[in-house]
Amino acid sequence: MSEGTAVEPAELIARYRTKGVLLDTNLLVLLAIGIYRPNRVATFKRTKKYTSEDFSLVDRIVGSFDRRITTPHILTEAHSLARQLPEAEHSGVAAVFRHLIEEMFEVHVPAVEAAATKVYPRLGLTDSAIIEASAGILVVTDDLPLSLALSKLGRDVINLNHIRLEIWT
Repeated sequence: MSEGTAVEPAELIARYRTKGVLLDTNLLVLLAIGIYRPNRVATFKRTKKYTSEDFSLVDRIVGSFDRRITTPHILTEAHSLARQLPEAEHSGVAAVFRHLIEEMFEVHVPAVEAAATKVYPRLGLTDSAIIEASAGILVVTDDLPLSLALSKLGRDVINLNHIRLEIWT
């Protein structure tokens, strides 16, 4: 959404193709698990709310961008969640994360800055850092409070749940 006006996801992707995309924690976990083992998306507790189609959609969206942006907060949270897989799968998912990290541009938002934002008490550290890092890039999330906070600030955001609705109707 841009300045309160609905903008089609395809238009946002085209607009930000060279500027960059940032996935929130949950979607980064979905991407990593889907790349690691697509069949694990439906069975892993952190991704079972998603479908294989959701993984494919997120993978296609991310693949449309020249730059993939992240923050240390997102990476730490996503990696910790992915390590809730059985220990026998840790090395496999770690290899996927290593590859994803190598392809990302990491924006450092100091925790003290993220915690000083108005949204911090409501959204937490990682989402506050996402908001701080979001200027000039597109954020893709399935988190409604984050999506609304970004929209309220005039930042462009794609909510995966809205794309799902468009695909299903």
